[in-house]
Amino acid sequence: MLGRRLGAGFEVAADGDGEVLVRRSSLSGAVVRISHVPGATVFRVRGTGVPVASLGTSRAVADALRRSPEFRSI
Repeated sequence: MLGRRLGAGFEVAADGDGEVLVRRSSLSGAVVRISHVPGATVFRVRGTGVPVASLGTSRAVADALRRSPEFRSI
């Protein structure tokens, strides 16, 4: 779902431990941590790689999650 929302310029991979790695390039990426609290699922997005380049990637990922109809409460 996230890969489809972000488009072809992003590579999305789940690690199986509640994290998803999103890469735009070798210098720009974001990690999405998924955790559960009573009554909600929490997504935390942080940039990885070169700070300036990663900021745009992490913003794009957070915006894709916010726009997703599956997660309207974000």
